[in-house]
Amino acid sequence: MPFLRSCRLPSVRGPLRAVAVVLGLTLLGGCWGETTLDEAGATLSGRIKLAPLREAPPAGKVTVQVLPFSGIPVTIADGIYRRFRTVAQNEGIDLVHRLEDPATWRIQGHFVALGESNSTTIMFTYDIYDTAGRPVHRIVGQDVAGDIDGDAWGAVDGAVQRRLADRFVRELQAWLRRNAG
Repeated sequence: MPFLRSCRLPSVRGPLRAVAVVLGLTLLGGCWGETTLDEAGATLSGRIKLAPLREAPPAGKVTVQVLPFSGIPVTIADGIYRRFRTVAQNEGIDLVHRLEDPATWRIQGHFVALGESNSTTIMFTYDIYDTAGRPVHRIVGQDVAGDIDGDAWGAVDGAVQRRLADRFVRELQAWLRRNAG
């Protein structure tokens, strides 16, 4: 059964909001395209494994490669990635841009937008994989955008994209520092 491209929820309060968030996280891996509930669960549980790299990344140099995001319109994903790339480079994160080039860590981002009566909640996960393609860490979070009639993604303007990218850099940089020592 295909999932919706974006999900619009009626206004919920208190415990119902928590249920809506859990539902959103459950659908996070599968709100875009033809994905089964089992595949969405595999994405959320970290059971998905990337193919191992064909060649090893350069020794002694930690590099990061961000794979194409899923569950998000391309124009919004591009805005988040462009900001991420700029801020990450300013923070000293060494990025690998070509998908065929090896990197120490590969990152896959998954997004979902849940529209409510007066706001939109954007939930995300960034799964970090090692060179063998095994998931080693997950960054999870959410942000709130304004309200817009229709598609929940319409509320994700440039300011929201910058917040999402900046948070991604901060959390990735913190994890890289913890992992280095």
